[in-house]
Amino acid sequence: MLLRLQTDRLELTAATLSLIEAEASGVTNLAALLDVDVDSWPPPGNDESSLNWTVEKMRANPNGTGFYIWYVALLEEQRRKLVGMVAFKGPPDEQGTIEAGYSILEKYQRRGIGTEATRTIMQWAFRDPAVKLITAETFPYLEASIKVMLGCGMTFLGEGSSEPGAIRYGVIGEEFERFLSKQQNCR
Repeated sequence: MLLRLQTDRLELTAATLSLIEAEASGVTNLAALLDVDVDSWPPPGNDESSLNWTVEKMRANPNGTGFYIWYVALLEEQRRKLVGMVAFKGPPDEQGTIEAGYSILEKYQRRGIGTEATRTIMQWAFRDPAVKLITAETFPYLEASIKVMLGCGMTFLGEGSSEPGAIRYGVIGEEFERFLSKQQNCR
C-alpha cells in the first residue's frame, strides 16, 4: 500500500523502491503506477545520478519510506498531473535532523506548490518523535528557494555544508507548529 498525503489541491505519494525503479525504466511506467499525466520529467536538479542515489539509499533502508522522495500530483486540473517532487535526504540522524528538498517543474513554479508540498511532508515527518529539526540548503541568489523555506517556517541558520556558497535554513518541531498556527489564524 502506498503512503499518500493530500491537501486541497495536491496529492503526495511517498516513493517506494518499486516506484523509483519504475521511474528509472521510464516516466511512462511511473505515470501509470501513480495514475497521473506527465507533461515533462524530471523536474530541475534531478537526473539519472540523483535517481540512482535514491535507489541505493532505499535498497539499503527499505523501511525508510517517506524519508526520501515524494511525488507531487496537482489535482485541480481535469486530470491529475505530475508536477514535481519534494524529499528528505534520508531518515533522521543521531541528533534528529533531516534535510528537505523540493523541485517543481518550471511550468508549475510560482504557484505555491513547492511550499505547500514541503510543508505537508514536514508535518508528516514531525509526527515521528525521532525528528527534531528539519533543514534545507540553497544558494543566496535562489530567491524562490529561499521563499519556500521561509514559507515553511524556517529561519536562516548560516553556511550550508553541501556545496561552497550554500546557505542553510531550518526549523524545530515546536517552532514549526507555532508557525502553522499563525498561518491558520491569518486566514
